[in-house]
Amino acid sequence: MKHLTRLLMITIISLSSINAFAQTDLELEPFTDEAYQIEGVRPVGWQAASAGFYVRGSAPTDIAGIAIQAAPASLDDVVSALLPQLQLEALPEIVDTIETDALTWSWYNVSIDADGLQVAVNLALSEQDGTTYIILLQSLTDEEATLQETLFFPVLEALAPTLAEPVEKPYLEEAVTFTNGDITLAGTLSLPETNGQHPAVVLMTGSGPQDRDEMVIPGFRIFELIADELTRQGIAVLRYDDRGVGESTGDYNTASIEDLASDGQAAIDYLLTRDDINPDQVGVLGHSEGGVYASILGATPDSQIAFIISMAGPVLDGQTLIMEQTELIMRAENTSEAAITTQLDFMEATFPLVITREWDAVRDARYESALAIWDLLTDDEKTSTGFESAESYAEFITDTYMASVQAEWYATLLETNPAEGYAQITVPVLAIFGGLDIQVPATNNAEAMTIALETAGNNDFSVVILDDANHLFQSAITGYLGEYQTLPFEFTEEFLPTISEWLLERVTIVQ
Repeated sequence: MKHLTRLLMITIISLSSINAFAQTDLELEPFTDEAYQIEGVRPVGWQAASAGFYVRGSAPTDIAGIAIQAAPASLDDVVSALLPQLQLEALPEIVDTIETDALTWSWYNVSIDADGLQVAVNLALSEQDGTTYIILLQSLTDEEATLQETLFFPVLEALAPTLAEPVEKPYLEEAVTFTNGDITLAGTLSLPETNGQHPAVVLMTGSGPQDRDEMVIPGFRIFELIADELTRQGIAVLRYDDRGVGESTGDYNTASIEDLASDGQAAIDYLLTRDDINPDQVGVLGHSEGGVYASILGATPDSQIAFIISMAGPVLDGQTLIMEQTELIMRAENTSEAAITTQLDFMEATFPLVITREWDAVRDARYESALAIWDLLTDDEKTSTGFESAESYAEFITDTYMASVQAEWYATLLETNPAEGYAQITVPVLAIFGGLDIQVPATNNAEAMTIALETAGNNDFSVVILDDANHLFQSAITGYLGEYQTLPFEFTEEFLPTISEWLLERVTIVQ
């Protein structure tokens, strides 16, 4: 499961006493960010605290920072992710609409009371071609006007999308659309140049709204790389924007696991209508939660799936998976044993409430659990949160948590046991796991996959663990989520050959 924030990381620091750091001698420099595919200007001397987020850091109490980012997501999805960070339920009215040579911006102004400290936030958002562009300036109110004129507006005026240099590909790419009820899904079909009926793979993304390239972290186009490898081998590949993302319609957060799996079935059904696709050799590749969709479709008698590739796909039931995932992530963050126990006890107690959608009870439990965790933090850990009181910390944690668990896919995931689906699947299956994956841990899920497929009587399956791979199948050191962006945006050496060689033994390539 991919609970990665692809948007900005805002650090609102609240301190009992703080000085103003008005900066009138600010210099800007041009830059190009290949990961976000943007160009513009940024402040000279400010440090990159995270991808696309620059902080001045002229003193320990200096909170000035600016985010200059882009997300392959709709404006609504970006706003949903931002609101909890801004401690808001909805954006305020637009201050102004600003037209630049490249984009049309909506400018918002927010004042946040962080335990008595007034933090000014200037936010500009623009959506174009399925991408949302974000500029966010945080500062003390004392220097807001100065930084607006010297930084915020110049950055806004200069920011523009960049287009990657076109790469000559030895195959065709076709923009396609297909429907699932009243949802229209848009994608890219990569086709070998040879004439005839090609084997084909539908790529299905993991949790959270993803674009067709599954760009979980900016610049790492996971599905584009897989499509490129397989199409060069003579296999057609269809990848599509999740509902509500990019050019696809619908609302991701109101969709259940079954709804999202049915989008994959709609992609299969579309390929079966094409004369250039071999109807007997259409399969799926599901990454992470996409592997859950694969288990659902593979167990459906009339899905017409010829093979399944599960890429870090969970096999454990949703509740067990999320408990195990949470514990590993917290341990990777050096969380205390007491805090881990408190969090796991909370999750175990509230999973039934999430499943029955008793949101008031879930909110109350989350708030009380956050207060308990606050009491377990050291003084340094409390300071690092940016909150000065248990109540403000608990409120933020609760709002953020509720924004994620109230998505329908999350509640239905808790009710899902992929092993039950795989125990009915007899078509060829390749299951690949990363040995350093802490989101879908390899050992337990690989064992569960083997047991399930043996139960099904499946006589053609392979379960592979790539020892040094993380959840995105990068060659990793720790597997920790924060490490993803620090690694090269490429797969381990074994990953793509493992998939292509397995497939080429089971499909017929048009010569």
